[in-house]
Amino acid sequence: MNEFGNNLYRLRKLRGWTQQELADQLGVTNRSVSKWETGETLPETGQLLPLADAFGVTVDELLRGPKAPWRRHIVPKILQ
Repeated sequence: MNEFGNNLYRLRKLRGWTQQELADQLGVTNRSVSKWETGETLPETGQLLPLADAFGVTVDELLRGPKAPWRRHIVPKILQ
């Protein structure tokens, strides 16, 4: 798995959804979800917002995982 695949798997399991249930929400096949989770392929960019919305997270959180506490404090200071 890759970082995105790990995040997707974690979010899906937290919701208690099967790959098929997520696929049905997005209008894709469960095989697509499986490939995303294993890192075999990545979703098309047009699927990122619907995926993030399905889980109630930002696209950044979907791609990178939960916000690390240090990022909230250090990154704004670096950008100043």
